[in-house]
Amino acid sequence: MREKASFKVGVVAVAVLIVAATFLVPNPEGLAFEGKMLIGLLAAAIVLWVTEAIPILITAWLFAAAVPILGILSPGETWAGGGVSVAMVLCLSCFAFALFIQHSTISLRIIARVLRWAGNNSAKALAGLMLATAVLSAIIDDLVLVLMMLPFAYKILDENETPWGGKSALAKALVLGVAFSSYIGGYITPVGSVVNVLAMGFAEQALGVTVTFANWMVLGTVTAVVMLPITWFALVKILKPEPISDEALARIEEEHAALPGFTRDEVWGMLVVLGAMVLWVAGSWFPALDIVVVGLVALGLLFLPPFKCVSFKRYCDESPWQVVMLNWAVGCVVAGMLATGSMSWLVGAVFGPMSGLPLIAVLLIVAVFACVFHNILPAGAAVAGLITIPVCTLVAGMGGNVTAAIFLCAVFSCAAFLLPLDLCVYCAYSSERKYFTPFDEMKVGWVPSVVAIAMVALVIPGVCTLMGLQ
Repeated sequence: MREKASFKVGVVAVAVLIVAATFLVPNPEGLAFEGKMLIGLLAAAIVLWVTEAIPILITAWLFAAAVPILGILSPGETWAGGGVSVAMVLCLSCFAFALFIQHSTISLRIIARVLRWAGNNSAKALAGLMLATAVLSAIIDDLVLVLMMLPFAYKILDENETPWGGKSALAKALVLGVAFSSYIGGYITPVGSVVNVLAMGFAEQALGVTVTFANWMVLGTVTAVVMLPITWFALVKILKPEPISDEALARIEEEHAALPGFTRDEVWGMLVVLGAMVLWVAGSWFPALDIVVVGLVALGLLFLPPFKCVSFKRYCDESPWQVVMLNWAVGCVVAGMLATGSMSWLVGAVFGPMSGLPLIAVLLIVAVFACVFHNILPAGAAVAGLITIPVCTLVAGMGGNVTAAIFLCAVFSCAAFLLPLDLCVYCAYSSERKYFTPFDEMKVGWVPSVVAIAMVALVIPGVCTLMGLQ
């Protein structure tokens, strides 16, 4: 076994040397640097593919990431050529992150501490899980965080011997609580969700209105502080989750007490996951840290020999690939609607007649429309791209606060509380565990939806005025 691991490490070293040698040798006559490097990358890839020192698919992803890293093509040119989307790569890498956490001792260590505080009080356990998720979501993209936090909820449910299917109110509350709090926490900072940055960029490009990081944090924090406890209260009162059994608490505490120190593979995996998160956050200020490149490299490092953070077979068998296919399918539909002009027509038909209404009525109507629209069209980035400019232009023309309009668009481009079509909720819904139904989500989700509408239409414009924002 040790000899096999040593062989794989040696093959990886040979592949790296091939790329390094290609980089150092002079460019042959008639061949540019970019062409030379692509040939070197192909040669190194062939070595890895033939020996299978790294799974074939992982090798392909790593060398896709190497193209922009080595300056052969820009990230945009690379991903356009392969039909790659940011959401798709986030899914691919985060599937591996989630599996690593779920099958390591990390989830047990965290859950043991939460339950030590909450006891068998399911409401307190839900509060602890939602608060942790919301805080982390302020700096980590909501989809990434859902895939990271769901294993924690699953651990509690597994130790509680909670049945799969939609029979347990505890399961419904914990799983929906993770998804909903990831949305809410994503409002707090611009980097909490990709769509926040998109909405800000669209508005700045079209209207020249810039929202600073600090100003956004004020608006987002006000919204989150109101929405998070109300959403928790709705989950507890509507679903009425059953207590966590004393046996489950005892088992988790016993398992936690018997844990040895972190293994080498766990330490490496934590470094990779944390490093990816830091670089994703830093990429908000440093464009060179392309989110797709970081995701692909992190994914590859989890499978790097001699480490065994994630089994490739388990990755293929247990990852919710439906999420990737849904994203691809929705992207195709949106692209078709944009190309044919049907989306522009639809947006104009909805927003055009509003120009004669009072501003507060316009904001309420737009908020309701955006809320429903994202639940039907589960592509947050597409929603942000379609509604931000027309909504902000409409509000600006009526003398309203454009910053508030930008925030409104971001809030509803980020979250879809009513149907399990948006990727964050769909990740949990598509699981073979089937803990909740669309009706279960709608039964609770109308509460944060209504609160969000009230916040962005009635409260946030006043906060913007008090802050002197335009």
